[in-house]
This record gives sequence, structure tokens and C-alpha cells, in this order.
Amino acid sequence: MRTVWLAAAVALGAAAQGQDTAAGKQEMQRGCVPCHSLRLVESQRLSAAAWSKELDKMERWGAIIKNRQALLDYLAQEYPDTKPVPKPERSGDGSK
Repeated sequence: MRTVWLAAAVALGAAAQGQDTAAGKQEMQRGCVPCHSLRLVESQRLSAAAWSKELDKMERWGAIIKNRQALLDYLAQEYPDTKPVPKPERSGDGSK
């Protein structure tokens, strides 16, 4: 019986995290992409505190962020300062 409860708790936690991630990604699309390419946002690696300062700055410059916490959580989770920056994509012939 204990195993069933544990499995249910893990499943609920994963579902909640998936919803949080989706909400954060949606907020990034709505709040960041009107002014920035996704490449710019996705190439950044910042701590949660630095992401918070970045969001403060963007809001002062006119960005409309409706779900700030979801966006902050998403950015800090997906693009933390501990994660390496991806290498630029290249075309097959290396011209890109």
C-alpha cells in the first residue's frame, strides 16, 4: 500500500512540474519573444537571482509579464548558470 501512495505522489509531482514548465514556457513565448529571438533567451545562463534582475529590467523597459514566478522558475530551471551554453548550430557545409 505504501508503494502505491509513493508512486501516486511521484506522479502528481511530475504532473505539477510539467504544468509549471508549460506555464513558464508559455510566458516566455508571450513575454520575451515579442522583443527577443528565442536564440537570445536560450543562449543565456544565469542564476535565479540574475534571472530575476533581468526580468525586473525587462519590465522597466516595458515587457508585460503576467506570470512572473512561472517565467522565473522556468528560466532558472532551463537556463541556469550551471548548465553549459549550447554550441551554435551549423549547416551541413559549415556556412552557418
